[in-house]
This record gives sequence, structure tokens and C-alpha cells, in this order.
Amino acid sequence: MAKVRVRVSTGEACGAGTWDKVSVSIVGTQGESPLVPLDRLGKEFTAGAEEDFEVTLPQDVGAVLMLRVHKVPPELPLPLGARPPDAWFCRWFQLEWGPGATLHFPCYQWLEGAGDLVLQEGAAKVSSEDHHPKLQLQRHEELKARKEMYSWKTYIEGWPHCLDQVTVKDLDLNIKYSEVKNARFYLKVYSAFTELKIKGFLNRTGLWRSLREMRRMFHFHKTPAAEYMLEHWQEDAFFASQFLNGLNPVLIRRCHSLPKNFPVTDEMVAPVLGPGTSLQAELEKGSLFLVDHGILSGVQTNVINGKPQFSAAPMTLLYQSSEAGPLLPLAIQLKQTPGPDNPIFLPSDGKWDWLLAKTWVRNAEFSIHEALTHLLHAHLLPEVFALATLRQLPRCHPLFKSTGLGTGGFSELIKRNMEQLNYSALCLPEDIRARDVGDIPGYYYRDDGMQIWGAIKSFPTGVPSLLDTREALVQYVTMVIFTCSAKHAAVSAGQFDSCVWMPNLPPTMQLPPPTSKGQARPEGFIATLPPVNATCDVIIALWMLSKEPGDRRPLGHYPDEHFTEDAPRRSIAAFQRRLVQISREIGERNRSLALPYIYMDPPLIENSVSI
Repeated sequence: MAKVRVRVSTGEACGAGTWDKVSVSIVGTQGESPLVPLDRLGKEFTAGAEEDFEVTLPQDVGAVLMLRVHKVPPELPLPLGARPPDAWFCRWFQLEWGPGATLHFPCYQWLEGAGDLVLQEGAAKVSSEDHHPKLQLQRHEELKARKEMYSWKTYIEGWPHCLDQVTVKDLDLNIKYSEVKNARFYLKVYSAFTELKIKGFLNRTGLWRSLREMRRMFHFHKTPAAEYMLEHWQEDAFFASQFLNGLNPVLIRRCHSLPKNFPVTDEMVAPVLGPGTSLQAELEKGSLFLVDHGILSGVQTNVINGKPQFSAAPMTLLYQSSEAGPLLPLAIQLKQTPGPDNPIFLPSDGKWDWLLAKTWVRNAEFSIHEALTHLLHAHLLPEVFALATLRQLPRCHPLFKSTGLGTGGFSELIKRNMEQLNYSALCLPEDIRARDVGDIPGYYYRDDGMQIWGAIKSFPTGVPSLLDTREALVQYVTMVIFTCSAKHAAVSAGQFDSCVWMPNLPPTMQLPPPTSKGQARPEGFIATLPPVNATCDVIIALWMLSKEPGDRRPLGHYPDEHFTEDAPRRSIAAFQRRLVQISREIGERNRSLALPYIYMDPPLIENSVSI
């Protein structure tokens, strides 16, 4: 017989405690103990509490491998006012059976209803003999054998094997938004709707009367970045800079030869390049860049307020004059097939012709960003990673711990992009090389992203070196972490900043793309832009999606102490130090920028997609 102290920690969230009865059994190299109840008079597991229990084991189970947790409703009636048997949020278990002999079992999950859960110890503190290589090997082999005794379902008890639930309420508590977050989220939505309704914008289906009237809308929770965009949205240099550091900084690529369907001539661009300068010479110098929205060609469009909407598939040629000079637009073609009804717009055209062409490009940026860069790449793909992790890995596994077109048009775009999406496009260093934009100045998404990629890549190299494809695994894990954290922050956090002044990022267009030059006027420009109610709907949605509703967990910070071993703790500390240094460098650079790039500053990046 052996006496063991069992210490249990319950989470602090509302409803984390339970009246259900909890028992444990210890699985070791020499067998498994019977279930031992953790019981005393009254409620044992209250929110935020740490409870101690003295238990006696009838036999020696050898070196401890796992802890089985069993939870059932109480047999006796509950006290007056107590809720029926419900979920319990368990933070961790700890076993102590003498000085220097303590094992920690991280849990950090909701346990709903009756059932079993098997936890693996985290080796927070072990006696000196446990470090002996022979014992470690023996424990590894025994653990492998013992795992085969339990169905895999035991390790993922409660996780859905498919997301075909009728409502969000039916989802497991561990993958739902917390009640606190949910309440904050809907409170923000309600306050936003109320504000815009009072201002008379919310249900207005007509056109904006003027750009001046739009400024009244702009005062809806404006930010310093949004104010900068209001002042500079018509400028060519700012228009071009958004391909580098705006919401969709992943399309621009160096142009080595002009596409045959984009017949720009030397005469067209002479006012920008200067007399006697040829496009071929600039192509050879590597100073021309292309943004092609061709994937939008022929895509299905939406109907808003009973009116069909329109889309374009523009091509934009850009010019980098020198290392110190700004990136500038040279030419814009709004459709993919050249012809007399598809003019090439130039900076030398009339003000409203050129502004309208740039605004069509910004509308294409909105569509590509929301459907592909944000929804597909930064949400749907991370969902695949998350579900694969939940289904295939135990919670103690290191990877688990780290870790205007309408719906029809969006679906069509996603299908098109999935057919051409490849692995290298998801890995930032390879993507930068493929687009040949490694040396374009002022590309802060690239600069900050490469630093964070490097920091993340050094983090999963803690995996065992015995894996035959270690480097490939490190690259893959880095891609997953980067996509779910830094890339999502880069393409999500600035949505409201970019769209609150709607002409900078119109979500839809009510008139078709122009087929000739010289016809654009201020009233026609406004008539092309979204109606008032559609503007309000999008701005509210993007305001909500850009703001984390509390309970933030920045990159590299893990309040749930899944990592208790010394090696990963050292890796976490090193990772955090590197992120602090990156943040310090970003802050120093931003002090000299008129528009600071903050979206990949580590303290502002969430550990994973959280909104």
C-alpha cells in the first residue's frame, strides 16, 4: 500500500466548478490502480480552487505513466440552488508521494458529462533516478504499450469528429467561444448598430450624397491609421504602398516580362518614367512590379437592395524608381482581355478617370483579401490544422500545445484558388522568393514577417532529432504556427483601419467598369460606390473582426501550462526573448514612419486565430 497526495486545480472561469464526482486511477509500468474517489463533504471543485486529497493505493503500480480521470454525476440530490451535473474546467492534477517525487499532469480543458480522460504526465519535477536513460527508455516503451490498451477515443474524449452540429450550442465547450467573449462580442455589435441607426445611416438603401457626407460616417470609431488613409487615399504613392503593407500584401510580384494581355507601351508611361526611357530597360533593371487580380475574371456577383453588383479583374503595373523612391502605379487595365472597350488607365489621365480606375483595383483587393487571403488562407486552412490536431494528437503532444461578391462568388473564388494553391505559397520565405520581392524597400510585411518566421522556426526545433524528416517537420510546423498567428494578424487586424474610409476599400461596386476614358465625373464616381446600408454593414462587420473581445493571448505566451518539462520551458523563454527583441526593433523603425506598420508587432499578434 502507498499513500499519495493528489492536488487538483480548477479553472477560474464562470461555471468552471462542478458538483460531479471525480475519481482517479494511476497507470504505471506494473499495472493500474483501482479508481480512487476524490471526495470530501460538500463541493470539492469550485472555480479557482486548488484542492488536496490524501489517497491510498492498494498496490505499487511502478513508474507512473498516465493518470486516468473518471467523472460522473452525484448519486444524491444536489443542495438547494445547485445546478444539475455540468461541465468542469480542470487545469491540472499533481501527484506527490515524497520529497522530490512530484508529477504534473496538465489538462486545461472542459470535461462535460460522465466519462473518462487519460492524461500523460508533464515531468515538471521528478526524482533523480527518473533521469536514468534505461528508466526513461523503459517508461517510453511501457507508455507506448499502455496507450495501445485504450481506444484512441479516450485521448480525445468530447472532441467532435466532424462539425455537422445543428447549432453552435451543440459544439464541445473546448472549441466554443467563451461565454465572456461571446457577451462582449454581441455587446459591441449592439452598440455599433445603435450608433449608426441614431445617425440615420443603418437602413438607408440609397447612394451617398457626397464624399463630405461619408466623412460623417468616418467618425465611427476612427483610428490614427484610418485618419492617415482619409488624408492620403487619392495619392499614387499611398495607393501603391498598400500592395506592400496593406490588408493584402501577398500579390505583388516582380515583373520580368509584360503579360501579352496587358499591352502597355513606352509612350503610355513616358510621363512617369521620363522621356527616352523604355519599359524593356526597366524590366531588365527589375524595377517593375505587377499585381494581377485575374482570378476574379467572370466571377459570380451579388445582388444588393435588388440591384446587381459588378466586379473587375484588373492588372496593375507598378514602378520602383530607386531604392529611396516610392513605389508608384504606372498603368491599370480593368479587364483581362485587351480591346477598345478595355482602355489602359494612366496617371496622366483625368483626375476622376484615374481615381475611378484605382478604386476598382481597391475593390478587387477587398474581394481577394476577404475571400482568399483572409477567409481561406487565415481561417479555413487553420481550421484544417486545428481539426487534424484535435483528432490525431493527444493533448500532451508538443504540436497540440503549440499550436461584394456574396457567398456564391466567395465560394467560386475559393474553389479556383484551391486548384492552384501550393505548399510553398504558404511558407513565407519561399513565397517571397517566388514573387521575387526580397529587395523591394519599405515592404514591412516581409521584413517583420521574416523575423517572426525565424523566431517561430527556432521554436519547434525542440522536436526529437531521431525523426527522419526533422527539417521538413520543422518547416511544416513553422508554416502552421505562422499562418495561424502572424499572418492572420497581418491580414485581419487592419481591416477596420482600411475600410472605415470606404472609398479606400469599397466592398462592392454598383456600376460596371468604365469602357472608355474621359467620362468619369464626381457624381458618377459616387454612384459607383456601395450604397449607404451596405457600407454600414461591412464597416460594422470589419470593426468587430478587427478587435479581439478580451482574453488576449499574445504570441509566445501560454497561460495554460501545458509545457512543464525543462526543455520546452527553456525553448519558450528563448522564443519570448526573441519576440521582445523583434518588437523593440519594430518600435524603433515605426517612430520614423508617417504611417507605422504595427500589425506584425509580436505583442499584438494572437497565439492563434481567435476571432
